[in-house]
Amino acid sequence: MNELVPPDVAIGALVLAVAILYAAWHEYKEKNRRDASLLAAVGTVSLIGSAVAWIH
Repeated sequence: MNELVPPDVAIGALVLAVAILYAAWHEYKEKNRRDASLLAAVGTVSLIGSAVAWIH
């Protein structure tokens, strides 16, 4: 049986989102705007997904 509960999944997704947003910041700092915007979009979607998992 699956022993993962939504808060555990949400925390994992939040950690992943933070790592992706950190990578986006690093790419932005290196003036690589295309990759920074792609990573920022993926990080934002991950944050939204973690919020949905936490609420659900």
